[in-house]
Amino acid sequence: MSILGSKDSITRREFFRGIRYKDDVKPIIHKEKCTGCGLCAMDCSTGAITIIQSEKGETYHLLFRSDVCNACGMCEKSCPEHCLQLEQGLEMGGTEKEAKVIFEDKISKCIECGIPLFPQAMVKNLKSKIFSNREPAWSFNLCPSCRIKIQFERESVWKSKTPRQVDIEK
Repeated sequence: MSILGSKDSITRREFFRGIRYKDDVKPIIHKEKCTGCGLCAMDCSTGAITIIQSEKGETYHLLFRSDVCNACGMCEKSCPEHCLQLEQGLEMGGTEKEAKVIFEDKISKCIECGIPLFPQAMVKNLKSKIFSNREPAWSFNLCPSCRIKIQFERESVWKSKTPRQVDIEK
């Protein structure tokens, strides 16, 4: 039971805005800015935007189904890169039940164990933002487990050397 004025109540306007269907809406993704994080799909309350992997696990797809979309705008609001926009009045065919690919990218894999990590667009974007002037101190193509394993292996090799061997290598 909701009490008026409580945190979990909404206004009538907010309620009707959430259930009102809008015809011919299509998400436009600026692919050069998109990292493929998938937040738009996670926050989509209707499931109009979904994430899938190819059968071999090589590529990553964001799919859009116009027949399910209610144009609430949650996908736009959740995008950290502000690269997704809902466009109205586009000839998309609001009754189509077939999902259309709106973003596609290859998946980076760990170079040690081969598990899928994240879209390559995300790696490119992170490298350009974080390491614009220098090389990264850690590898983006290692999973956290392999990164830790390699770090411990390097430390054990370094500790096993005598002080004289460390001085010579410098």
